[in-house]
Amino acid sequence: MNDSATSGTRQIIYEFARATSLEGWWVWATIVAVIALVLFGCVRYYRRDAAELNPPVRWTLILLRLTVVIGLVFFFFDLQRRTQRLVKRSSEVAVLVDTSQSMSLPAESTPSAQSRSQRAAELLGKTDLLAKLSAEHRVSVYAFDAQSEPRLLETRGGDGEIDAASEQAESQVGASWLALMGAFCLVITAVLSLSSLAVGASGRAATVGYLLFPAAITMILGTLLLGSIYAIRSEETLSQILGGSAPATTDSQDDADQETDTDSPVIRVTDWDDEIAAAGAQSRVGDAVRSVLGDHDPSTLAGIVLLTDGQANGGSSATASVAQARRSEVALYPVGLGSSDAPVNVRIVDLDAPRRVYPGDKFAISGVLQASGPKGVEVEVQLLDGLDDGTNRGPNDEIKAPGDVLDSQTIQVANDGTLTGIRFELEPESVGRRRLAIRVIAPSGDQNKRDDIRDARYEVVARKLRVLLVAGGPTREYRFVRNLLYRDKSIELDAWLQTGQPGMSQDADKVLTEFPQTAEELFEYDAIAMFDPDWTAINASSMDMLDRWLAQQAGGMVLVAGPVYHPRWSRLRTDPRVSKISGFFPVNVSTRGPLLGGGRQGGENAWPIEFTPEARRAEFLWIADRPEASFEIWDRFGGVYDYVGIKSAKPGAKVYGYFSDPTTELADSLPIYMASQFYGAGRVFFQGSGEIWRLRGESDAYFDSYYTKLIRWVSEGRLLRDSNRGVLLVDNSRAMVGDTITVRAVLTDEQFEPLDVAEVPAKLLAPSGRISEITLAPLKGEPRAGTYGGRFVVREAGSYEIRLTLGDALDEQVLRQSVQVRLPTIELERPKRNDEELAQYANVTGGKYLPIDAGTNNDSVVTSLLASLQPQPQTTVLPGTPDQLFNERRNAMLLWLIASVLTMEWVTRRLHRLA
Repeated sequence: MNDSATSGTRQIIYEFARATSLEGWWVWATIVAVIALVLFGCVRYYRRDAAELNPPVRWTLILLRLTVVIGLVFFFFDLQRRTQRLVKRSSEVAVLVDTSQSMSLPAESTPSAQSRSQRAAELLGKTDLLAKLSAEHRVSVYAFDAQSEPRLLETRGGDGEIDAASEQAESQVGASWLALMGAFCLVITAVLSLSSLAVGASGRAATVGYLLFPAAITMILGTLLLGSIYAIRSEETLSQILGGSAPATTDSQDDADQETDTDSPVIRVTDWDDEIAAAGAQSRVGDAVRSVLGDHDPSTLAGIVLLTDGQANGGSSATASVAQARRSEVALYPVGLGSSDAPVNVRIVDLDAPRRVYPGDKFAISGVLQASGPKGVEVEVQLLDGLDDGTNRGPNDEIKAPGDVLDSQTIQVANDGTLTGIRFELEPESVGRRRLAIRVIAPSGDQNKRDDIRDARYEVVARKLRVLLVAGGPTREYRFVRNLLYRDKSIELDAWLQTGQPGMSQDADKVLTEFPQTAEELFEYDAIAMFDPDWTAINASSMDMLDRWLAQQAGGMVLVAGPVYHPRWSRLRTDPRVSKISGFFPVNVSTRGPLLGGGRQGGENAWPIEFTPEARRAEFLWIADRPEASFEIWDRFGGVYDYVGIKSAKPGAKVYGYFSDPTTELADSLPIYMASQFYGAGRVFFQGSGEIWRLRGESDAYFDSYYTKLIRWVSEGRLLRDSNRGVLLVDNSRAMVGDTITVRAVLTDEQFEPLDVAEVPAKLLAPSGRISEITLAPLKGEPRAGTYGGRFVVREAGSYEIRLTLGDALDEQVLRQSVQVRLPTIELERPKRNDEELAQYANVTGGKYLPIDAGTNNDSVVTSLLASLQPQPQTTVLPGTPDQLFNERRNAMLLWLIASVLTMEWVTRRLHRLA
């Protein structure tokens, strides 16, 4: 649990220990009666005993005796001192900001309205809401979306500092003055006492009492002042007290102060637009509220401010979390963002087009539409195609139509937020980089013209994809993949079956009997797929060529492990080729046997592949028309039986799937089954066993789609090269809003030597037309010079393009890569603000709902929140133990006082000849 900000101060408490132990009125009545009787007896006795003396002497004797009695009573009640701490825990306010992708929708049902996340950023960054809240509360701002725990963005306020140092210094100075006054009184006592003796010796006994009485008063006063300060400042000597020096603070006190006066570190946000950009695939309101209630003390939590549109669509139930807040007596203050009325709008949600096609081959373009408003609409959707000349933006950053209308369809789109698909087919005619778009002829009253068109880039390539298959044996996986690629007219396939015999017939354009022996032969291939190969059959020089082909020629490699040859090479110790082979793999291969984590061979049960979030964004795993449908198929897939032993993923590698048998878990991690990495300019994909052929049980088409997309994905670096001076790659060519895209460039200079500069600038062209800079820096730990990397976050749906320019104006070469970004459908199904649910959050917990409509001013929202969130700090008293040194000095002071008074009384009685 996160402790709220605390501040502590020491407080010295004086109390009579005996008084706290006495109970009952009759006990107190008896004590008071006894004390009164003793005092009365003393006064009566001394008045009678000293009746013949003059009044000042009589008063002196009575005063001295009463002082002794009061001192004994004081000792009986046992005055003690202890130091207690007052720990003040600051009031807290938690601000939860929804960063799911629905927050990218318009905040109002008006044309060109700002997005909901922009309105939230304006409320947090451009008003004094946080500053005023932090004056009375400890404020913590969190972002929440698809993660189970919200992300802390900013903390401020709640310092609660108490300046006790100056007060302590002032009290020390005052105590020193009182001690000096006490010492001065004792000096006066001595002077008056000696004077009274001198007067008495001179025969003027009648005037002695007028000197004794003030001497007794000053003695009692001086003893009380000096003795009290001496007892109170128990850490100092008498000379230090009279000298006025300040006491040194003990280490234990310092340690106690440091333990109690702890504040959470202050975190500040510099760019709210960037920090709360709509990126998450879900909105987990319930998880966010529950997490805040668990991390903060409800007794000091003044309230939770919730900036959201209220459309919770993931995680635990929001109703249960709100009920928990009610039980904890923590009020929710939802600030509703978005429009309560669905705007009249038709928008293109997504456009799906292949990145690479071949002349004469028809390909499909799929679009997804969504409408909102009072009723459904019938719209015309057009397909446009044209050359990409780089002038595709209008004066207001709208997308220009990239060419002529090739086809059109009229479809009915419902108004309830459901998604409607549309499909076109196109046959490319000319080779080159091109751009297409689909455009909606929107109805009258459409609120946003910018979402009526969506474009995508693709390239028509003339040459076939050249693929080499290498297999240690004729496994099912190898044979199915070989037959699949041989039938594909866009692929030229060569095969080397290492156990094959001369003259054996195989379905391949060319059957090899050995690995390519020259660089010219090897560098002709775009992709190499290896199925449990016998690595020892490839000599060292060929290994070096393979390394160059991957790192410099942007080749693509698929490594499918198997039970025969994979364990052999992984356990070699002295072969110099082993380090090269290990480097190709995106994972660290285990060298132990099956019983010690070296994998599984001949398993009895199939286990499904446990996919990671990275897998959801990997296009080659989309074996159906839509990603959601693809992973439903993968979930139905029975799974695989075996895997090879893997220790861990290499730095920079991406893991897509694990072997899900929980009994195979080692070091809290399941065995890695699918992973990839960049290798210089190339890309390598690893698969833990050759069992994806079992996917054919669902459909042959799913198996064919997986391997076809996988081969093209690993080889796209070669096929999309724009220059012989380098290659530009991205880790994901298709992404969701909010994803981080990693860019990698392998570059050379004019002499084709590895480029050696501090950084390489690139341009990022966003779908809205905004152009920003990306700086690519040399990758640390990369053994190959000329390798640069960078990253950026996609904040909007549409087609992004990265452009990197090499050379000067006379020899300018531009490297390009594109990324198609879409919004998850779950975040678009309900575009309206959920007023009913947000109001219920407030009503159940005793908070207040603050909807932001078109005419709502930010200042009014700030004023309402400040008035509603009342501070509720908590103060805790930590009692200390009695100060034993104080007790010793208190007793010494009492003994000093009583002894002095009795001595003075005895001397006075002797001089006046009393019994």
